[in-house]
Amino acid sequence: MAHIDGVLGSLRGQGGAVRAQVDQLLDGHSADELRRLVPLTYRRQVGAFFTPSNLRAKVADALRSTPVESYLDPTCGAGDLLLAATEAMPISSTVSETLADWEEKLHGWDLHEEFVQTARRRIILAAMMRHYELSGRFEGSADLLEHLSNIRQADARTQDLRQVDAVLLNPPFTRAPANKHRKWAQGQTSNAAIFFLDSLRHVKKSGHIVAILPDSLRSGSNFTKWRATVECHTDVTRVEPLGIFDDHTDIDVFLLVAKVRGIGPCRDVVPWWSKPSNGRAVGDLFEVRVGTVVDNRDPHEGENRPFLIARDLPPTGCMEIPSRQRLFGGRLFDPPFVAIRRTSRPTQGASSRASGVLITGHQAVAVDNHLLVAKPMRGGIKACEALVKLLDSPSTNEILDDRIRCRHLTVSAIRQLPWNDPGSTV
Repeated sequence: MAHIDGVLGSLRGQGGAVRAQVDQLLDGHSADELRRLVPLTYRRQVGAFFTPSNLRAKVADALRSTPVESYLDPTCGAGDLLLAATEAMPISSTVSETLADWEEKLHGWDLHEEFVQTARRRIILAAMMRHYELSGRFEGSADLLEHLSNIRQADARTQDLRQVDAVLLNPPFTRAPANKHRKWAQGQTSNAAIFFLDSLRHVKKSGHIVAILPDSLRSGSNFTKWRATVECHTDVTRVEPLGIFDDHTDIDVFLLVAKVRGIGPCRDVVPWWSKPSNGRAVGDLFEVRVGTVVDNRDPHEGENRPFLIARDLPPTGCMEIPSRQRLFGGRLFDPPFVAIRRTSRPTQGASSRASGVLITGHQAVAVDNHLLVAKPMRGGIKACEALVKLLDSPSTNEILDDRIRCRHLTVSAIRQLPWNDPGSTV
């Protein structure tokens, strides 16, 4: 923050000599300083990850096509999403007049006063830059820091605000307990999911919420009820997978734009992912289940059984009954079946999202819960061979990259894969 104050002073004194510093402060400087000064463990604990410029640009693009005058970021951090909002806002005759106008329209809260003060100063810099681009000179005064009082230290969970036209949201990606009023979740759940639904109360009817959220909310089976709840209260108008949050945060995110439902029919509603064709899907031909052994929890009781775990599988192809054994009294799987690793990253290079391995033999197998099991309803080994081929195809990678970008494949994602093997007799 002291560095920003120094640049503000320099701008008032010498103008264009510090243009490069301003550009840096308005882009990635705050995130760089956060990483330099705050340990990763604490950043993860509080969910302090500032929005990178490429994602901020996505929010700004969404706002340009949306009629909005007032904005709230309930977890504003260093103000990146509020900066995105200013890109769509007009300026007045002077910097002071611009900031006076923006003060009425920009609202932000954060738990940390240092972040709030940084957000205010960056927005002041943005206003000064907008005027510089028109006039070729920097203007300002010491009293500029008195503006933007609606960006302040506060806990979003306890705040009430007159409703705004748009909520901008990059919430903490931490975990939090779901209380009894949240019927879409039990136990520990995503803080981002909670923040999104709680933030809807701050949006006017027919207003919008523009959010960067972890991809598990878009594609994970655990959040089916959350997505249904979102659809009860809003019309989802844009869902766009965005890939990795940044080079320092290994989590995929997506952009969600939704219109808070007012009077009248739903319009322009978009799906959370591309829907498969009306033809046959893997789930029509195979029973797909998660392996039933939780090895670190289930007791070693029952008969000694062949035990299949992910690290014993070849990359793809075929293997016979595993030599590894375990005592287990729960559900077993009779070969032939296809074992699929649940751990899966979005496609990188030539890797496959869901390589399958055909398991053959004549003994029932206990299967670890880090694997999915696809058991053919008919067709036996030939059906399994066709599925292994399908799973290893580039088209399956493309479908799964659209369908689910979190780190574990789900039963529903595999079941919904189109069965596009015209030569199959299954």
